[in-house]
Amino acid sequence: MKSNLLRRIAAYFLGCEEAAPIRVMHTWRRQEDDVRAVRLETELNGETKRVTLYRHAPGCWSPMPL
Repeated sequence: MKSNLLRRIAAYFLGCEEAAPIRVMHTWRRQEDDVRAVRLETELNGETKRVTLYRHAPGCWSPMPL
């Protein structure tokens, strides 16, 4: 992942630094309303952390689906 808004938001919810290696595990899109989601993973202190973020509108990511 390159440095962008999604990376900053993912780092916040994963509890890691923005420069940490964050891997994209899976992405998908809901066709009827263009809601997108991305499953992200990083390793922090030897523990794997995962979060699924949903994009409800351009630039608006949250861990809660609509």
